[in-house]
Amino acid sequence: MQWQNEMAKYLRLLTDKYDAFDNDWDLTLLEEGYREFFHQQRSWMLGLSNEALQKYVETELEEEQIRPLALLFLRDAVLLEEGEEQQNLLKKSKFLLEYVSIKLGSFSFEDYGNLSLIDSKLKK
Repeated sequence: MQWQNEMAKYLRLLTDKYDAFDNDWDLTLLEEGYREFFHQQRSWMLGLSNEALQKYVETELEEEQIRPLALLFLRDAVLLEEGEEQQNLLKKSKFLLEYVSIKLGSFSFEDYGNLSLIDSKLKK
């Protein structure tokens, strides 16, 4: 429960930075989030295929940690300029949001909004 509270505070911090349109945000803040909450390097996470990402979340994470990872990918993508790295993060976020929806058998309106945002940013 404490992990979830800390992760929620961290995601709010990232969201506040985005909402404030602060272009001078520090990439180390994102890197710390991956290390602190998921015990992995950001670069390692970005290099995973969907299959490897699925294996990682199934073997290393609790079910309650999957959605926060998807939201971290999304916040990371939103803070980046358009490009290949942003597209990669958006696809990972979408994959995990859909995966957790099926795995847990639940879906939230917030996730529907997140998926809509992702689809609007993914290049057609």
